[in-house]
Amino acid sequence: MTALTPLDQRAAAWRAWAGRAAASGPGRSLAAIGFGLVLSFLIMVVITPNPGTAFGEFVFGSFRDAYSFGTMLSVATILTVTGYAVATAFKSGAFNIGAEGQVYCGGLTAAVVSHELSGLGAGSIPISLAAAAAAGLAFMAIPALLRVYLGVDEVVTTMMSSYIAMDVTRYLVKSRFKAPDSGALETRRLPRETWLPRLLDESNLNAGLFIALAVGAAFWLVFTKTRLGLRLRIVGLQPAFAENVGISPEKLLLGGLAASGALAGLAGGMAVIGISHNFIDSFSPQYGFLGITVALIGRLHPAGIVAAAVLYGTMITGATSMQTVSAVPFSLVYVLQGILILLITARGLRRKGGNG
Repeated sequence: MTALTPLDQRAAAWRAWAGRAAASGPGRSLAAIGFGLVLSFLIMVVITPNPGTAFGEFVFGSFRDAYSFGTMLSVATILTVTGYAVATAFKSGAFNIGAEGQVYCGGLTAAVVSHELSGLGAGSIPISLAAAAAAGLAFMAIPALLRVYLGVDEVVTTMMSSYIAMDVTRYLVKSRFKAPDSGALETRRLPRETWLPRLLDESNLNAGLFIALAVGAAFWLVFTKTRLGLRLRIVGLQPAFAENVGISPEKLLLGGLAASGALAGLAGGMAVIGISHNFIDSFSPQYGFLGITVALIGRLHPAGIVAAAVLYGTMITGATSMQTVSAVPFSLVYVLQGILILLITARGLRRKGGNG
């Protein structure tokens, strides 16, 4: 039998880590969400005199009116795509923790291409989104090549590449693409005809919703119905076995990471031409990082990822409403994110739950 290489050992480690979330069953995700909400309420009790009002806005603020509901769905749309980006890497046996950087690269690329092709009107939309996906793929290329051919840990390289991407896009906006009539670090506002069509005029909900659903359908189709998906899952689960039966784990892992980067870049493009309509420095409320939690809560399942994205969209929109009626900061969402990751991946709870 072929001895495990360092690549095989790392793939097995990531598989075990992600597998604790993917194989634990929906009950464990629901229990983690419930516990996280209870803990969030206890935090509110400590820092605000009106915890009931704050908690009500946090949980139900997204359903107060058409604007809040549409905003929640538009945020969930982006998180769905970043969730699929992270899940694609997971299923291929790797960990793309740098989706946030790829979101930034895709967002700036979409803003520049869309502005340059604004004369095409709606015809610029597919070209801008394709360019955003290509930018995310290109930015993922270096960590992917380092991982596959030199064995460099992609957790470190993709995480550090996120900070590089944010700094590089900030520099490019400041030096080349800054809107001349704005004091903020942002590009020119895109003409309305280049926006993704609105689905609900009172909010930012747009046709990106259908793109996200199409990505989900493709994700399900590839990983459950095609030979390519089967090979990717074999590489992710048992890279040594894959090599023994004639499958090249390096090429498939490279392809999985490339697809992951492309999806994250696409999400950035959708956020710019569908929601903000220009690239603004720090425009992302951590779409890429939240995609990791979405993928884990959704157990790497196509429908589960959609449900988890809606949950997070609800919390992000609700947290914004919560800030207007209480002293509880928006950052409570990130506290809850950390709690959920700890609960879903903890070994001890898994044993006690008997789900593994």
